[in-house]
Amino acid sequence: MPSEPRKDPLVGLLRRSANEVQGLEDQGGDSGALWGAHERALVRARDAGSAAQRIASTAARQRGAMDAVADRTRALTSRSQELEALTARSLDAFERLGLVALNAGLEAARRGEAEGRSLSLVGEEVRALSVRGIDAARELGASLTHLAADLQQLDAQVGQAHAVLTEVAQDSARAAGAASDAEGALVDMGERVKQLTGTDPEAVRAVAEAGERARGLVSTLANLRDRVAPELLVRALSPMLEPLARLLAEGQEERQGEGDAELR
Repeated sequence: MPSEPRKDPLVGLLRRSANEVQGLEDQGGDSGALWGAHERALVRARDAGSAAQRIASTAARQRGAMDAVADRTRALTSRSQELEALTARSLDAFERLGLVALNAGLEAARRGEAEGRSLSLVGEEVRALSVRGIDAARELGASLTHLAADLQQLDAQVGQAHAVLTEVAQDSARAAGAASDAEGALVDMGERVKQLTGTDPEAVRAVAEAGERARGLVSTLANLRDRVAPELLVRALSPMLEPLARLLAEGQEERQGEGDAELR
C-alpha cells in the first residue's frame, strides 16, 4: 500500500494563518465600514469648509469690484449734472442771442430797406444760428437727462448686487464656521470610536492589507501545489511562517485570556 503523504505542521499552520487573517478581517469589517464612513464625512466637511472659504473670498473680490463700479457711477452722475447745468446755460445764451437777432431785425426795419438791409441780413443769420443752437442744446439736455436716469438705475442695481454679495459673504462665513465645527466634532467622534472599539483607520487598513497579502500567498501556493513538492515549499516558507505562528499564537492566547476573564 502506498504510504500516506506526511502532514507537515507548517502546511497546516499556513492554512490556519489564512483563516486567522480572514477572521481578523471579518471582525474588523464593521470597524472598517465605520471608519470609512467617518473618513468620508471628515473629507466632505473639509471640502465644504474650503468651498465656503473660496466663496467668501470670491464674494469679497466681487464686492471690491462693485465698490469701484459704484464710485465710478457716482462720479459719472456728478459729471452728468455738471453737463446739464452747462447745457442749461448754453440754452439760455442761445435764447438771448435770438433776442439780439430779433432786435437787430427791428432796427433794420426802422432804418428802412436801404440803410437796414445789411443789419437785417446779419440779424437773420444770427437768428438761424440761435435756432440751431437752441435745438442742439435741448437735444443735448434730453440726452443728459436720459443718461442721468440710466446712471441712477445702474447705481441702484450696483447697490442691490453689493447687498447680495454681502449676504453671500455672511452665509459663506457661517457655512465655513459650521464646516469647521463639523470637522471638529468628527475628529472628536473619531477619538471616541477609537477608544470604544480599540481600532483606528491605520489598523483597519493594515488588517485589510494583511488579508490581501495572505490571500495572494495562498493563491500562489495553490498554483504551485501540483508543480512543487510540499517539503520544498515548507523549507522556503519556514522563516516567514514561524514568526507568523508565534504572532498568531500570542493573539489566540490573549483572546482566550480575555474570554476566560469574562466568564469569571
